[in-house]
Amino acid sequence: MKKFFILMLLIAAIIGTSCKKKSDDTSTAPTVSLLATVGTTWSSGTNSLTVSQVSGSDVIVTCTYGGNSIAVSGSMTTAGFADYFYSSGDKTKPYTLVNFSDPVGTQYKFNIGSSQVVRTLLSSSTTDDFYVSALGMYIKTMDVKEDVPQGLTVNGKVTKTKTIYWYLNHKFGVVYARVIYTDGTETDIPLTSTNAGAGSK
Repeated sequence: MKKFFILMLLIAAIIGTSCKKKSDDTSTAPTVSLLATVGTTWSSGTNSLTVSQVSGSDVIVTCTYGGNSIAVSGSMTTAGFADYFYSSGDKTKPYTLVNFSDPVGTQYKFNIGSSQVVRTLLSSSTTDDFYVSALGMYIKTMDVKEDVPQGLTVNGKVTKTKTIYWYLNHKFGVVYARVIYTDGTETDIPLTSTNAGAGSK
């Protein structure tokens, strides 16, 4: 169940939104398409995410997990990444994961009832210093810490996630994630294979 919850978060992070309504978010959602190519795939072990349909910046990403497939819709952007995870799929309420032009220290906040999820931009590389074995090279990353309130209910379930560290790249999307659960255990989710942004960095 933990892995499934985090995989759904990864789907949400990889797909963005072109909607401009701010809702509870503190930043403007990005608008220009990125990585929106049929067949673009991200893998972590035996699990995978694949762009299966594209219409402008609108995409459908198919998730394969444990022999099952789930289709998730969204839009991909060059300005940054946003998701609908905490809004339970409501596309009028995008939540920014990162805007690539933002300075270190920027926070993105999303209110769910009386609770608030906070994402903080911790660092932004100026040199290629993060090695990704799936790409066979070093790349720049923007690193985001996501703090999840204890007892938060999302899509009808209480999350067991306490903190997520996202490692993001504007060409390749999510290249690494570290998840810390409320019981103190951790899960590292490395990118093991992708054809996103092939030949560029």
